[in-house]
Amino acid sequence: RDELRYSLRSLDMYTGWVRTVWLVTDDQTPEWLNTDHPRLRMVSHRQIFDDEECLPTFNSHAIESRLHHVEGLSGRYLYLNDDVFFGRCVPPERFFFANGVAKFFLSKAHVALGEASVDEPPVMSAGKNNRALLERTFGKTMAQKLKHVPHSQIRDVLFEMEEVFAEDFRKTSRTRFRHPDNISITSALHHYYAFLTGRSVPGELRYFYADIAAPETPGRLRTMLRERSFDVFCLNDTPDVGGDDEDGGRLLRWFLSRYFPIASSFERRSQVL
Repeated sequence: RDELRYSLRSLDMYTGWVRTVWLVTDDQTPEWLNTDHPRLRMVSHRQIFDDEECLPTFNSHAIESRLHHVEGLSGRYLYLNDDVFFGRCVPPERFFFANGVAKFFLSKAHVALGEASVDEPPVMSAGKNNRALLERTFGKTMAQKLKHVPHSQIRDVLFEMEEVFAEDFRKTSRTRFRHPDNISITSALHHYYAFLTGRSVPGELRYFYADIAAPETPGRLRTMLRERSFDVFCLNDTPDVGGDDEDGGRLLRWFLSRYFPIASSFERRSQVL
C-alpha cells in the first residue's frame, strides 16, 4: 500500500535534523526509491544476521533482534515501522535528552496476566516473555504496553541486552515466523531495560493510533487532515478488526496522499505520484 513512500515523506517534511536513513529489507527495493540518495543506506537482512540459515525470515521480532548490528549505525537512533508517520514538526528533544538519556512512550493498554500461550497474538506473548525476563533480572514487574511510535534506541543498551539475555536473543533471531517464545526487543524490552538501568525515562508525545479497518477510522482521518495536531501517528492493519481489504487500501491512499502531497527527496523524479 506504499506506506513507506509516505513515511519517508513525513520524515522529510517534519524532521530536518535526521542525518541518515537506514532502510532494512529482504533485498526488496521499491521502484520509486532513489537508492543513490546521499542520506539513504540500504541494508539487507543478510548484512545483519550472523547465520544465513535463519533467512529468509518473516518474523519482525527476529529482524528487530538484529537491527543494532547495522554497520555504521549511530549510538542513538530512532526505529520506525513503515506504518508510522510524523504528523507535524517534532524536535529531537522529544525523543532524547541532551545528555543522551532516551525517552519512551507508555500506552494505556496493559500486558495480559498469565504466561505466554499459542492461543493469543504473538505480540502479547512477547510482552509476557519480556515481563518474565525483567522480573527475573531486576525483581520488577512491568504492566503497560508501549505506543506504536518512533522508538528511541541506545545501541550500547541493545548490545548489553544481547549479552544478558543471550539465549532469548538467539532463539528469537532464529525463529522464521512469530512464536510464543519470542521477545519484543526494540519496541518494548529495550525501553524497560534502559529505564531500570538509568538510561531511559517515560516521555510525552501527542499520538494517534488507528486500525484502518475500524468503522470510526474514516471520520478520525478526516479530522486529522483538518487539524494536523498529532506529533506522530500509526495506521495499523490488523486481522482482529476485519473489514474490506480493498476499501482499507483506498482509504489509506486517499488519506496519505493528502496529508503528504509533496514528494520527498528519496523519490525518483520519474516515479513521483
